[in-house]
Amino acid sequence: MACPLFVPRTPLAGSSPASPLGAIFAGYCKSTGLGELPDELLHLGCNAGYARTRCCHAAALEADAIRFRIKGHAEGVIHVAWSSERDHYPVAVGVMQLREQPQDDDPLEHQARACAAVYLQTTGAAW
Repeated sequence: MACPLFVPRTPLAGSSPASPLGAIFAGYCKSTGLGELPDELLHLGCNAGYARTRCCHAAALEADAIRFRIKGHAEGVIHVAWSSERDHYPVAVGVMQLREQPQDDDPLEHQARACAAVYLQTTGAAW
């Protein structure tokens, strides 16, 4: 899970594979464009989701967090299922088809790509 506003950029060294995106990522908040997020917010809000009580930008959102799951990978396409949630209940669901080249600058796609990058690294697969 991650905050719907979080745009992950690079995995942080020593992060756990049990993290919501498969790793803890450095990145920025889409609502503020801030590149330097406080460590506590980055770890417990941006990467973990459910930051409504920690962040005024997250408090204004309909969804608290987004979950991801790799559904399949074939012929250069990674299928990533996603679910946006509020208080652990689905608000919206879908499946993204990711190709090697980014299609959009949306936080949802950035988060799905971060999840896919961890999947590729973990499995040793290539696009």
